Amino acid sequence: MTKHQINTGTIWITGVTASGKTTLGRALYNRLLQQYSPEQIEFLDGEMLREKLKKDSGRTVDERFARLKDVVKLAKKHYDQEKIVIVSAISYKKEMRAFARSKMPHFMEVYLNCSIEVCSKRDYKDHYRCAFAGEYETFIGVTHEYEVSDTPELILNTGTQSIEECSEILYEQAKI
Repeated sequence: MTKHQINTGTIWITGVTASGKTTLGRALYNRLLQQYSPEQIEFLDGEMLREKLKKDSGRTVDERFARLKDVVKLAKKHYDQEKIVIVSAISYKKEMRAFARSKMPHFMEVYLNCSIEVCSKRDYKDHYRCAFAGEYETFIGVTHEYEVSDTPELILNTGTQSIEECSEILYEQAKI
């Protein structure tokens, strides 16, 4: 298979915990590998980056925004290398996503719409149970609201559509 030339672009997948960010980001990455070489695509997953960038980072709003700036810096580095960059991160404040968008002009925000009830049932790490029990000072969707952007480029309803359906829509709509 011939690999294609690409245009630099960032696909920012956002939503609450267990809405499908990592699953859809990885699916898109794997699908794009059928067209592009691994050197042309970078997948940055929020949970992996949490460990990689700052092991001692906390979960307050200020700490989350500081970590997001680190993620944006890393994504921008790959963007500047003319890669397709896929980021899966909660980035729950509109201001956070606007900041990311401001650093990378070819930016596609993908919001995963999924109810807290559905996400809590999917949560194999037990975070929602802990959040509902008051064990977390900050847990997006439970203690703090997720701020939906006014105009994300794509909204996927991962609570009612299958991962396969959402993955196909994401791949078809990815504007790179």
